[in-house]
Amino acid sequence: MQEAGLFTSREMVEMAIQTEQNGYAFYSAAARQAQSPEAAKLLNWLAGQEQEHEAVFRQMLTAADRHLPSEEYSGQYSAFVQALLESRLLPDKETGAQRLATMTTDDELIDFAIGFEKDTILFMHEMHDMAAPSASETLKRLLAEEKTHLARLKTLRHSLQENG
Repeated sequence: MQEAGLFTSREMVEMAIQTEQNGYAFYSAAARQAQSPEAAKLLNWLAGQEQEHEAVFRQMLTAADRHLPSEEYSGQYSAFVQALLESRLLPDKETGAQRLATMTTDDELIDFAIGFEKDTILFMHEMHDMAAPSASETLKRLLAEEKTHLARLKTLRHSLQENG
């Protein structure tokens, strides 16, 4: 995966695709498990968003090139990205299914989804810093969408708590 301790832009895009696939699997299953229609609707919408983002990243694969971020010391960037990857809430689809099996309320589903969106925002921010300039606008748009996802989840959680 790494060459001389550095992630290539292509590898970052491939990791983003995997993140979107993991999110789709989680959100689809969480929507089926949700108790309130509002939660199910938002979770289904988020699953669709994950599929749309995966398609965007797949298009980026064809243009992905090697673009190295500036570092204060050798390996700084790769060490940070590796730490982000290792601490993700959804490192793979199986982990999402296992975590989902322990959730019994919509609050738990929403809280987990909020954590996942935060992880995704952090990863995409770093991806933006590493990406070739040609991908910058696309990544800015995707980051803005992820922030919208987070805001909608927080609004839903607040609404469910007020009405619960």
